[in-house]
Amino acid sequence: MKLRLFIIILIILTVSINKASSNEPFVVLDYNQGSGRDGKLNKENIFVKNQGYSVKHKIKNGESLSDILKKYYGNSGLNMRIIEVSLIEINKHAFVRKNPNYMFAGKTLTIPSINQIMNLVKNKKNYSSTQSSRREHIYFFSP
Repeated sequence: MKLRLFIIILIILTVSINKASSNEPFVVLDYNQGSGRDGKLNKENIFVKNQGYSVKHKIKNGESLSDILKKYYGNSGLNMRIIEVSLIEINKHAFVRKNPNYMFAGKTLTIPSINQIMNLVKNKKNYSSTQSSRREHIYFFSP
């Protein structure tokens, strides 16, 4: 609680000092020090305990990707965005144009292990650093 109050005071001071000199946008992130969405970190999650663990999952009709992520990685403390992108990349056959909102019911997903995800991220990082196409980059513009 003291840390949160300190951060808020620091932000207020920074904004008041820089208000006249800068119109740059900024983002404030609330860091909840290692807790899951409901505040309970599941240290017994099999994917966290065994970084080589992987499993198969058959997509049911009406099931969403967030349901699957919550089932296998819920409250593990892992970055769900990275997990989601990795799962889509590994299971391209189960998604329409890599869109996480459109899965094919009946397809079997490989739920990747932490090691598989780390290797994928490492390989993608090396691949993207060799590309010079503008569409490979993200640009931010502000008024």
